[in-house]
Amino acid sequence: MTKFRGWEAVREAVRQRIGVAAYEAWFRSLEGALEGDTLVLRCPDRFSRDWVRERYGPVIQEITPQLRRIEYRIDPEAGRAAPVSRPAEQSTRRQPTPEARPAASFDSFVVGPGNALAVEAARAVARGQAGRCSPLVLAGYSGAGKTHLCQAIRHELRERVLYRSSEEFTTEVTGALRSGQMGPLRQRYRRSLNVLILEDVQFLSGKRATQVELFHTLDHLLAHGKTVVLSAECPPQKIAGLDAKLASRMSSGLVACIAPPGLETRRTILREKAAAGGLRLPEECLETLAARPVQSVRDLLAGLNQVVARAALLRQPVTPELMAEALAAVDVKEQPRSLEEIVALASRSYSVSLEELRGRSRRRRVVRPRQIAMYLCRLYTDASLKEIGQLFRRDPTTVLHAIESVEKRVVEQPQLRYQLETLGCRISPSAPDRSGGGSTRGTRPT
Repeated sequence: MTKFRGWEAVREAVRQRIGVAAYEAWFRSLEGALEGDTLVLRCPDRFSRDWVRERYGPVIQEITPQLRRIEYRIDPEAGRAAPVSRPAEQSTRRQPTPEARPAASFDSFVVGPGNALAVEAARAVARGQAGRCSPLVLAGYSGAGKTHLCQAIRHELRERVLYRSSEEFTTEVTGALRSGQMGPLRQRYRRSLNVLILEDVQFLSGKRATQVELFHTLDHLLAHGKTVVLSAECPPQKIAGLDAKLASRMSSGLVACIAPPGLETRRTILREKAAAGGLRLPEECLETLAARPVQSVRDLLAGLNQVVARAALLRQPVTPELMAEALAAVDVKEQPRSLEEIVALASRSYSVSLEELRGRSRRRRVVRPRQIAMYLCRLYTDASLKEIGQLFRRDPTTVLHAIESVEKRVVEQPQLRYQLETLGCRISPSAPDRSGGGSTRGTRPT
């Protein structure tokens, strides 16, 4: 693959077409290279790749009509200054690059109640103080910030860090098995590193050979005091098709779940991201963006980028009218949640089966989640106490007692309040914070 000498000219043409703000946000970290008549664009992460391809792909095609096609690839090293050529066996070593990907740093990560544990654990790993946190599993929905934290860890650690996606690991294992070259692969993953960062381990579901290799790799690394960081969309024990022994090994350190950000955290994220781009959002616009019914930080920032890009292209200030036009194409109407969906969410969140929630068990690990599920059903739906009771096989008086119990405890227990705020954001992202202990009864029928 040869360096595409016209890439700088292409970037300059793109900058003139889309404006400085959008260019700085999306094209500064891209690298272009020519493979035959194909332009290969290396993007630092999946989100950047998808955004550039979908939003700016047609612009690039217009600027480069002489090329047959454009290919977009993910390369975490994209945009790093003065990359050093090195053999594959030594690929775990990094040169210090403080300026590399400044967005993926701890300083640029907004901390809230839903991610505080994950951030502190990631910082401990980055300081070389993983201790009992290893393996560290960062578990959370797509767009929660897992990749940001993983890249922040790598950014802080200077030597012998191997950063891979599970898809890349699977490809390497499969290739090594076919070629009979497992020795070099094991040298790379077991002996030539101090820290292994492996993302999206849910991708390993059903891949038996890869799981076996990873199990022994983790065993070797942990036995020799090395640090392991994993990311997944849910805790390992809940990944379907993942071997029980491997899931247990992954969970033997710390599993830090990342919950959706509450309304105040979303406001802070938007303020800081806008300020980083030199943009001051009117308070009314910020509130509207923060209250959008989105399910992830990624979607939250996608809305902000829509507004910024439109303002830059049209050379207009951000106003409520411009923002409404920018978001019209991406916003969807929020669908009300059913009782069944809320109960299923409580079941997943507290690792209690649906049958247990609806059953007669009086064990504490079941009673508390059951009461919270009833409370959430009352808070986020128009269902009566009778209707909620029918779902849980209980009478309205019992449901009311459960709701009142949660209302009392939420005032006294900040941790419970944070849990309810987090669950509330997953049920209704645009709803105001209603978990502060106020009554859920109002004037609705019982």
